Amino acid sequence: MHIELDDLCRPAVHDLLREHLANMHELSPADKVFALDLARLRCPDITFWTVWEGDLLVGCAALKELSTLQRMEDLVNL
Repeated sequence: MHIELDDLCRPAVHDLLREHLANMHELSPADKVFALDLARLRCPDITFWTVWEGDLLVGCAALKELSTLQRMEDLVNL
């Protein structure tokens, strides 16, 4: 198994994201779906990784860079 930074260009990644969004909308109330679509994942402040088992895509993760002010506000609200 290996984890790599991903450019969101591979069809397998598109398929996984499409399936994930469809499942989230099917199983969760609309106001509780926080999964991002492909366009939003391509924003420059988001880093995206994929997890592979050989040639098989088995997972993914995304992390959004917050501004310094946002991080400070989050800490104050803890």
